[in-house]
Amino acid sequence: MQPSQSPIFVSGATGYLAAHIIKLLLEQGHKVRGSVRSLLNTAKSQFLYDLVPEKKANLELVEAELTDSKSWISALSGCEYVLHVASPIPPYVPKDENEIIKPAVEGTLNVLNAALVNKCKKVVVTSSGLSIAAGNNGKLCTEDDWADLTKISHYPKSKVLAEKAAWEFYEAHKGEIQMTVVNPSLILGPGLSVHGNASEILVAELLNGNFPAIPDYAIGFKIVDVRDAAIGEIKALFTEGTNGKRIMLTSDGNLFFTDLVRILKEEFGKFGYKLPEKVASKEEIMQSGNAVAIRTVGYGPMMMEISNERSVKELGMKYREWKETLLEMGYAMIKNGVVANKLN
Repeated sequence: MQPSQSPIFVSGATGYLAAHIIKLLLEQGHKVRGSVRSLLNTAKSQFLYDLVPEKKANLELVEAELTDSKSWISALSGCEYVLHVASPIPPYVPKDENEIIKPAVEGTLNVLNAALVNKCKKVVVTSSGLSIAAGNNGKLCTEDDWADLTKISHYPKSKVLAEKAAWEFYEAHKGEIQMTVVNPSLILGPGLSVHGNASEILVAELLNGNFPAIPDYAIGFKIVDVRDAAIGEIKALFTEGTNGKRIMLTSDGNLFFTDLVRILKEEFGKFGYKLPEKVASKEEIMQSGNAVAIRTVGYGPMMMEISNERSVKELGMKYREWKETLLEMGYAMIKNGVVANKLN
């Protein structure tokens, strides 16, 4: 489409997915306004201006905090289109699930309310495939399904509750604003920043030899390349007929934890990266003290089965293969310094 006349707003600008969205929007000639928690932390946000150097004048950053409703009203002023991507994703299990649930729900409602106040045309809310499939092991899920809240933990619960709050808001105001929800599965792929996110931290723990063991039960992830997820977000924003819909963004098949380790070992083991070989029970891994491992095994046993038919048919999505995603992710983490460089 033609570049928009007003800036397109992207919340959580320095995040893993948001940075890729911003890069694509700038490359397409759009003006972009992104939110950060603090404009003073230039060390964390400077990389955004370097993503498309010749278009850096088209990028503006503003301060906004998920739980501060007033900050969003001023942040969205003058924007017609909004991509709400920001959501807390800690790489560890929080002591209190409300550390994640409260900002996720309040942040979503604050952004939607600010969009309504500013008469924005459309908001795309980033939820998660977990909102659809978590707790529904082995069932082929579609956008009509919801996660089972009685079987899930802090992060999936935060995504379910935030998304349900978004739909309640939309139903109350559907004549005044358009909204689409996208539900990416586990996002992997090359990051653009030296600051690791939750997905990168998992792979970093594997490559750095810190992950204690391979779980002795199946953890089957549905994954989507971060670059494909960014494409899907923008397509959902501008594709006709997506208003009022959920759209799952995911590649085909399941990537098992054992496949993840195997693919990384085959490529990076020759450079001296020590990936886990020992197989251990959930209890043994939970007792290891490794916060990333504890969080990861907390999801299993798991078999996510989700259809991507809607995204393929309605958005024209094409998804990258796992191996490409994982290998490019590993090399990008080494390049960005998230993982020690042993390639030389």
